[in-house]
Amino acid sequence: MSKHSTTPRTLSRRLAALLAALALLAAMALPVYAEAQTEAPMQTQETVDTGTNADTGTNANTGTDADTGNKSETNEGTGTGADTESKDTNDNASPNPGANSTTPADNAAADAPDAQDPAAPDTAVAPNPAADAEETTAETTTAEQDVLFADGGNNDVTAPATSGYTLYFIAPTNWEENLSKADAHLYFNVNFHDNEWQQSAMTQIGTTVAGCRLYAINFVPKDGNTTICTCQFQCYVGANHSGQQFQPIANTTTALTSLVGRVFDGTTNAWSDYQKEYAGKTLYFKNDSAADLTTVKAVFYTWDWQSTTCKPVAEQEVRTVAAGTQSEVQIPQTASGFVRFTWTGGQSALYKYSNIQYTDENTAENGSTPLNITTQNRFTYGTDGSATWDKVSNNVLAAGKTIYFDSTFSSYAYTGDKEIKQNPMPRTGDDGSAKMYCFLQTAENTFERAEMTPATDPKAPGRQLWSYTIPKDKSYTAVQFSAWDNKDQAAKDDMTDVLSEDDIPANLKEPCFFADNGDPSAYKDGNVYREGYWGEKASVRDAESGKNTTKNTPVVDIASEKFTQESGTKYITSTLYDYYTDYELNGLNRDDYPYGDTISQRGFVTFEQFNRALSSAYEANGNVKYPLYTGHFQPSINGWGNFFADVAKGMNLYGWSKPDGNEKAYITFMAVNNSALDTGLTNTDNNYTKTFQGLVEDKTSDGTKDGLPLLKGTTLVDPHFNKDFLQGENAFNTVLGKVYEDVSFPLKKACVFAKTQDGSGNNAINDAEYWYFDSNETSLYLKQDSTEGYFLAGSGTKETSRNRGSDNGESNTPDKMYGFFPFNQTVGDNDRAPQYNYGFGAKLQFDFTLTEDGQVTVGQSGKKVPIQFFFSGDDDVWVYIDGELVLDIGGAHDRAAGLLEFGKGEDGQNTVTSWVSDTKESGRVYEAQERPKTVKFTNKHSISNDYTFRYKTKDPKPLKKQNTHTLTMYYMERGMWESNMALAFNFPDHNELQVEKKVDVSGVNKLFQKSFLDQKIFTFNIQNLATHYGTTPAYTPKIDTKTLPDTAYSKATEPLKHVTTPPVDANKDKAVLWESDKDDPTSANRAERRGTLAWDTAIDIRQYSYLTFDVYVKGESSETCALSNLYVELWDDTGNNKMGCLGTKGLRSSDVYGAATALHPGTWYTVRLMLNSLQKDKDFNNQVTKITVGDNYARSIYLRNFTFSSAPAMPEQKGFTTAQYDIPDYGSAETGTLQNAAYAVFSSSDGTGNVVNENGDFLLEASETVTFNDQFRRGSYIALKELTDTELYDTSWTVYENGVPVTKVKGNKDVVETGRVDTLQNVNGTTPNDDRTEKVVDKDLDGNNTINAYTTPQKPADTDTLVFRSYSDKADPNELTKLKVVFTNKVKTGKLVIRKVPAADEKLEGKEFTFTVQFGDVGGQSLGDVIKPQEYTCKVEEHDGSYYGEIVIDKIPVGTRFVVSENPTNGTSLKSVQFKGGKDCAITEDGKRVRGAIVQDSPVTATFENTARELIDITVNKVWQKQDGTPMQENLPTAIYLRLQRTETPEKENTWLTVPEYENVKLQPKDYQGWIEQFTGLDKYDANKPETDRIPYTYRVLESASGDNNDWHGGVADDVIEIDGKKYTILNNTVQVEENSASPLKLALTNKQQDPKFTLDITKADAEDGKTLLKDVEFTLEKMKNDDNGNTVADASFGTLKGKTNGQGKLVWKKDGNSEVEGFTELKAGTYRLTETKAAENYNLLSAPILVTFGKDGTCTLNGSKIEVSTTEKRTEFTKNEDGSYTLALTVLNRKTPALPHTGADAPSLWLLIGLPLAVAGLLILVFRYNKKGGRTR
Repeated sequence: MSKHSTTPRTLSRRLAALLAALALLAAMALPVYAEAQTEAPMQTQETVDTGTNADTGTNANTGTDADTGNKSETNEGTGTGADTESKDTNDNASPNPGANSTTPADNAAADAPDAQDPAAPDTAVAPNPAADAEETTAETTTAEQDVLFADGGNNDVTAPATSGYTLYFIAPTNWEENLSKADAHLYFNVNFHDNEWQQSAMTQIGTTVAGCRLYAINFVPKDGNTTICTCQFQCYVGANHSGQQFQPIANTTTALTSLVGRVFDGTTNAWSDYQKEYAGKTLYFKNDSAADLTTVKAVFYTWDWQSTTCKPVAEQEVRTVAAGTQSEVQIPQTASGFVRFTWTGGQSALYKYSNIQYTDENTAENGSTPLNITTQNRFTYGTDGSATWDKVSNNVLAAGKTIYFDSTFSSYAYTGDKEIKQNPMPRTGDDGSAKMYCFLQTAENTFERAEMTPATDPKAPGRQLWSYTIPKDKSYTAVQFSAWDNKDQAAKDDMTDVLSEDDIPANLKEPCFFADNGDPSAYKDGNVYREGYWGEKASVRDAESGKNTTKNTPVVDIASEKFTQESGTKYITSTLYDYYTDYELNGLNRDDYPYGDTISQRGFVTFEQFNRALSSAYEANGNVKYPLYTGHFQPSINGWGNFFADVAKGMNLYGWSKPDGNEKAYITFMAVNNSALDTGLTNTDNNYTKTFQGLVEDKTSDGTKDGLPLLKGTTLVDPHFNKDFLQGENAFNTVLGKVYEDVSFPLKKACVFAKTQDGSGNNAINDAEYWYFDSNETSLYLKQDSTEGYFLAGSGTKETSRNRGSDNGESNTPDKMYGFFPFNQTVGDNDRAPQYNYGFGAKLQFDFTLTEDGQVTVGQSGKKVPIQFFFSGDDDVWVYIDGELVLDIGGAHDRAAGLLEFGKGEDGQNTVTSWVSDTKESGRVYEAQERPKTVKFTNKHSISNDYTFRYKTKDPKPLKKQNTHTLTMYYMERGMWESNMALAFNFPDHNELQVEKKVDVSGVNKLFQKSFLDQKIFTFNIQNLATHYGTTPAYTPKIDTKTLPDTAYSKATEPLKHVTTPPVDANKDKAVLWESDKDDPTSANRAERRGTLAWDTAIDIRQYSYLTFDVYVKGESSETCALSNLYVELWDDTGNNKMGCLGTKGLRSSDVYGAATALHPGTWYTVRLMLNSLQKDKDFNNQVTKITVGDNYARSIYLRNFTFSSAPAMPEQKGFTTAQYDIPDYGSAETGTLQNAAYAVFSSSDGTGNVVNENGDFLLEASETVTFNDQFRRGSYIALKELTDTELYDTSWTVYENGVPVTKVKGNKDVVETGRVDTLQNVNGTTPNDDRTEKVVDKDLDGNNTINAYTTPQKPADTDTLVFRSYSDKADPNELTKLKVVFTNKVKTGKLVIRKVPAADEKLEGKEFTFTVQFGDVGGQSLGDVIKPQEYTCKVEEHDGSYYGEIVIDKIPVGTRFVVSENPTNGTSLKSVQFKGGKDCAITEDGKRVRGAIVQDSPVTATFENTARELIDITVNKVWQKQDGTPMQENLPTAIYLRLQRTETPEKENTWLTVPEYENVKLQPKDYQGWIEQFTGLDKYDANKPETDRIPYTYRVLESASGDNNDWHGGVADDVIEIDGKKYTILNNTVQVEENSASPLKLALTNKQQDPKFTLDITKADAEDGKTLLKDVEFTLEKMKNDDNGNTVADASFGTLKGKTNGQGKLVWKKDGNSEVEGFTELKAGTYRLTETKAAENYNLLSAPILVTFGKDGTCTLNGSKIEVSTTEKRTEFTKNEDGSYTLALTVLNRKTPALPHTGADAPSLWLLIGLPLAVAGLLILVFRYNKKGGRTR
């Protein structure tokens, strides 16, 4: 830009000076000027069968008599016992009664090929390759099975009475004579406990393979009955009973649902499952055609006898079966008998493997082809479309396979039991060693003996395993395990029968035979083969599931019944723990125990294996002082006989000592586990009812209500209550029992202490009502409702719960005749103790509140009694409150009692005093009382018992200071015989609304399960509409706030900036904008991205609980911005410590109160951070002086209104029920509309309390329950909603009343009307709705009228609500309401598959590869703590002709991010990485890792290709340099293209070859990483050459500006590339591979910008007209430099260029002394001096040289003034040429020399007078001309 002034005033002055000089010296020649003349520039599911519950068969006739009383034997099925699916399964211990059911992905029945002709010939339609090409490409060729079970054919455990219960009967052959008669009938007769029979005719539907008639019935019971007590199958001829009948159920309560899908076989006299004899068998599908077959499915059918058609019942999809390969499916656990294969473009015939010939089956419509599944198990589709079947071995006993034998139980010898008649397996030899053998059957039916090798299981040290690997050249058809080396040895329970390969499930990778223990086989006479079942070696031993896959005879019969809530009943939650006897551990039902004597070792010690497992746990801990065992341990006293000491040696229990050895240890063992002895005593008369205290620690395992009992002096949870221990995590790797969770336990209400003299004088306790249970009044049994789960129910007492003594005698003591036996319902009335289900535990838990003084008022009397909890029973009972032990009634004892009394301490805190009836000396904790306390417990039958409490705690125990407490009672029946239980309590009651949060992580990988726990991440909103009474204000808490000073916003630092025009509704003074145009997904560059809000005076945040601020993201509303990518950091006044998003973490859901986890652009969101949840540095001092914020992605984010606030203070809680009109209405009484229940008070199950916030929101964490006591009026509407992340969770809800699910929506019709909603259980959604409408009630209560703004009975419009009132139609309108809403979030998951494949023409077979996976941002919400990197290993193996290894990591929460990398493996190199599926997936910059996020429906497959060749990687770092070698930072190109080449002989140009896949790679700068490119998987040398001839490659990188084939540079040294008009020299573009080169090689590919070349183009012209061109004007050009003194001198190395103008006025010069060149060309950057040395004739020389400076950056200055490069808009004399060079075009104007007058003499004075002013004027003009930009204006 010109620096001189061009104002009119300045111009006039200069013009005047010029005119004056001309007037004085007109004739004098004046120096002339040069001016620059412008030249023109260039223009430049399966539904699982749950209906096979119980073989309830008790009395089954085998002949024609009506009832012989014979008991049916245990059913033995023929199918295998393996789970054939690679998926998670739930056993019956699941807390979810529906846990065994999964919803099918689609309707298999609808998808099955019904429209296709079942009678199609045994050929298949060939697929259309063209039509299938796209699908074939898209589908994976790996067989993957998806089992989809349709509704048809399933034996559902429940069936509505209207639809009937389907069951079957097979008539024996000796009935054939009568049944063949024309008037014969078969009837099913049922008795419903009332001696009224219902007779129904059965229909013959076919015949069995044995020729027996098969009958069916869809039985519809009268009056909706669901249970029966007797059933019969009877044959009639005409109207006469033939005398032939079976009565399989007699006088035993049986649920009809347990008979659904069952068949009673009159020949075997046993129940079994209908059409499941082949369940679990493997079928193979082989594709022998030339094309892949896609969407291959196996569709299974059953015969629908009612419609006489085949009905599809299950479907398994194999997906793609590649040509020449095969896949497999399993026959489902659903009644089926037919199969058809289908695939895209074709299907097979319908094949029948059922052994039943059905009526009307062979019609043209229903035709099928017979299939003998024992000899035909593989379907082959041929090249010509043919279809054949053959037999394929399941290869379990094939060459190279290893088989296992688990002798953990079979090796136990029952030493000391005189009734044992058989041997253990293996036996112990004379030398103390044990050996095992297997005899393997060849195809020629000969046997080969092999000795087995001991094996170990690191996870189960007590497990005994044996293994044998079949030689590579052998293959067998059957195996027999034996403890003998002689196959002809007689079987004495020390060998198995011969086990056929066909009976071994084909899907077992490591087949293991789990051998039974010796009960009952060891007690049998004669030859006995050891039984067991096949399973996966790594699986947990579970004989019930392992054996009963087809038998379906459960170990314990749990009746299936419909739950009906009883009025006047309180239900509390319980858990039942059933411990298995040896007999049950073999998968057998104790009802059928074949032994009736109790006075024997067999009768006393029934839990030998269970106790051995307990012992192993105690021994592993090593510090258990009082080991607890289960059973009857007969002491060695008084000549009682059958001493435990006789069998103790074989059991070798921890803590045991012989009575004649360490007597102290022996007596302690007995005192703990038997009621007779006490420490130091042998007198047995007074110890039976004494407790043994001090067996457990004073606190639970975690010190909370959710903890478990710890054994004294240890950190070991009592294994009896450890679910994991019972279900397999034990030394024996065995399911030792079953756990039933969420069992409803019923209590009734009565004045149970009515006859007690309490010493108060008024005996107020006589009139006090208690919730109670007494086993001597009610026999409770465990039952299951298919929709509502487990519950205990009973009416009156039953003989099956009769207490018995060790002599098997019945108890006749009136106050303890009947006990608590929840698993005894199906024990026969005449059965004895050996059939009882002894050995179980129970956990009862409920929340309660206390009054201030620990007392309650009795009725309206005004009298008070202490709040109490009472227990009476046996054996061990421990009661905890809030995780602390408060009542200790431990030990194996007869009925003992305990009492808790609550009160108030001196400090005003609630206390509890504990009493116990009696206690042994050993372990005594309580103190003896001189004045014992006595109460009289009386049940409703007026049966009373006095309980005297002789011991109590020394001082009352203070309780935790919290609003709600939790009482947890642990109970065990472990001493056998009697099992008494009575309990009662009188805690105060309230109207109560509870909200519970459950997170179902059962389908989540264990690695992530904890991420969903212990974080308040679930937000709820609650609103209320009070329908009765007027306004009552809600509690208003005090909340302190602190805002940031205004200067924090106005002085925000980059990339934050203060904005004055934020989006709508923003506070302009308190808003800032954060912006970035770069992504930083790993947050590695956070320091450069965070913006700062700072202030001077520190804010002490200790007094605050929250930091709130508003967020607004610019963008499209359809976009989603995860909150986890936003980070907020609070810095203390040291400037070094911070809290918030530490490291690379973003905001976690646990950090945020009630904010959305995803932000949608265009909306303001309020984010509330919970300060106590934020992570912080160790030394953070809470004095905050700045907040930094940022985001991981390129976004524009507005933030405003940062405010600290305190938590609301809690009000005092009342202990009594609040009057309805005193309960807050939250403003709704006046508006008549739903209002936020702001500041409604609630208590939490974690012991804390809080209030709903001003917006109606509150937070919960997983497994937390909050309780609103008297916060909502009865009859009010409650709108409750969970604000959940639907991307991560599927949400459902259930409403409970008094602890029981509401499955029938009713209500008292006087106050509420019902709508269209029928059930409130397991409803999908987030907003509970019962569709009830509260009526308007107009009356006064205590002077308060009920009418308010709710004057019309109308449910709030467009809102889901619950009416806060009982769902019982019999409930009193004024009855306390207790509702609980349970929200269950099931975590959605996805899958990550890591696949290792060899390079083409390689195998890598047997090679193991390890991968590291880093998981983060769990659930897309940064849930939980940081997960450490996980390592996974796979082995490359052959799979149907393909070689690969695979790792499947499933059940990963959706949204979770991952990075997969391969660990180096010797002998191989990583060649390439690919991926498919997932979300935001990419290969990392180094080309070696895959990163992305998990989604539900698109599994991520990361494929890593390896080769045995030696590979190397090259990391190319593109370097841009200026001409002087310094880095270029600006004006860089947007992209270039690279080509990778290699050669063995770099000196030979024609040997370079382009590397495939890297012929054209686009390189662009990456955010923060710069110009980086990875070339991976490159050969070090030519692997095809012999090793001795191998030469390491040299690699080079060529460059292109366009990527065109003809535009590649770098092939020669110092090659030049032009990019965006600039020329660069390519430097350093080759890299040499060495033998020991480490990967990756690094190449700094450098482009150095060339010095631009300049041309000085000179034209000489006359100054007057500018058109007269002057020739023969001579110029010199010199290059200038600074010498050592800083002076500007000519650069001698440049020399002097000389030129002169031609006839066209153009300067020309001889370059290299030869050709003439126009203008001074090829000039480099620098300063040049142009001097006119000879003027044209009659013209003057220039008075001074012209200085021109050319810059390396393409700039130009003329005598110090910059001349811009010419553009279209603004033309100048300095132009840029196409080749990147520049031309400065100067036109030098000269004036002619004027003639001087001749005076004859010099006149010096005159010359000076005239010449000097003229020279000054000329200089002024020259400066003017030189400085004026663009030359003279013409």
